[in-house]
Amino acid sequence: MLKKTLLLSAAVCLAARAASADIVVPQNAAQSLSVTVYNNGLGLVKDSRSVALPAGENTVSFQGVSAEIQPETALFEGDGLSVREQNFNFDLLSRESLLRKYLGKDIKVIETHYASGKKTIENAKVLSVDAGLVLKIGDRIETDYNGRLIFPDIPADLYEQPTLSVNVNADAGGERDVRLSYLTNGLTWRADYVAELNDAEDSLNLNGWVTLTNTSGIAYKNADIQFVAGSVNRVAPAPVARPMMKSRGLMMAAAPMADNAMTEERLMDYHLYTLGRKTEIASNQTKQLALLSASKIKVEKEYKFTNLVPSYHGRGAVGEIARRSADVVLQFDNSKAANLGMPLPAGTMRVYKANSRQNLFFVGEDRISHTPENGKIKLNLGSAFDVGAEGRETAYTALSDKAYEAGYSLTFKNGSDAPVKVAYRQDFPYEWSVTDSSIPYTSPTARQCEWTIAIPAKGSTTLTFTVRVKRP
Repeated sequence: MLKKTLLLSAAVCLAARAASADIVVPQNAAQSLSVTVYNNGLGLVKDSRSVALPAGENTVSFQGVSAEIQPETALFEGDGLSVREQNFNFDLLSRESLLRKYLGKDIKVIETHYASGKKTIENAKVLSVDAGLVLKIGDRIETDYNGRLIFPDIPADLYEQPTLSVNVNADAGGERDVRLSYLTNGLTWRADYVAELNDAEDSLNLNGWVTLTNTSGIAYKNADIQFVAGSVNRVAPAPVARPMMKSRGLMMAAAPMADNAMTEERLMDYHLYTLGRKTEIASNQTKQLALLSASKIKVEKEYKFTNLVPSYHGRGAVGEIARRSADVVLQFDNSKAANLGMPLPAGTMRVYKANSRQNLFFVGEDRISHTPENGKIKLNLGSAFDVGAEGRETAYTALSDKAYEAGYSLTFKNGSDAPVKVAYRQDFPYEWSVTDSSIPYTSPTARQCEWTIAIPAKGSTTLTFTVRVKRP
């Protein structure tokens, strides 16, 4: 009777062990992998893998998930599977983690004599790790030990790579596809644009790149990549200390990119850009992917001055107005008529131009915001060397403690060999009126006055005006 009972107990134990099989699903079992990257450092990973599962309860261990995974966002799916529990195991195998696991336990150490080369193997107990390694070897205490450390085995709760373990119940045994989706930090992207201005400075060729950085702790191999332009709202998590990771450096492509490098579509109130091929995102890597290519985009160059005189002072004469160089602004329409016409994600646009020997030189850069189709792009490239303005206040009258009238004389100079036009925009924070002006002006907004001033080659043009300002 006792023998039958023991046999029955053993059978029950074997059946329970079989019913709770631990199935490891490696990264190379992937059937498909999709990564969607958002502007704010968030990534959505969709990973489909093939796995053979017996019927009943199983622990499925998904190896190679992001070290920056947000475990609470993980969604595990499979036909005929019901999920009971999931655990994210991020205590990865390393010298430090092994030492922590063996704190207070025995290991072996090997020391090689520097002269004879003889190796000595001894037992050692790990006494401390956090403030530096401290070992007890025989009757002595060793710190800063330089010999080799030998561990008897790898603890079951240490993993070679980040692993998500899911306890599932399978209604039947057999091969099936399982799908894991999750959000992760550590994936960022931005747009970078390279523009080449022609000799006449009335058109440019434009290449756009997506600059992608992966510090999520794993590589994504043979993945479909998508990018979302726009800021999705996220709830701020409690601060968590994370290790700093280094980038491998930027991978710049020198060859011309193919037309329609990415396709674009609307996604709710955002824009989705999809790479038309699979690629690999290595761990701790920054790489560039072709976004767009357009040629002969019509542009206009403008010299611009803003607020040469105080918008409001009301405290007496200003006196001399120091020389200021004009801002050089390139502007163009993001339209099909201008040979462009697609939603452009925010990023930095760098402009180059060739000299007389056809050598390209960098002439300025500016950041653009998300620009929809038919929007306008303005690039402030820097200050003009040959175009400047200076002047003085010619009159000032205090009309009351809240109002004054002032006259100004501004001289705009052009040292180049060609005539230019400059735009001068003046802001007024309060009620204003120009009572006299030597050059016609417009009022783009209720608080702005703007003049367009033509300056001859190697010459100058003077603007005089009087303005009356009243504060509430």
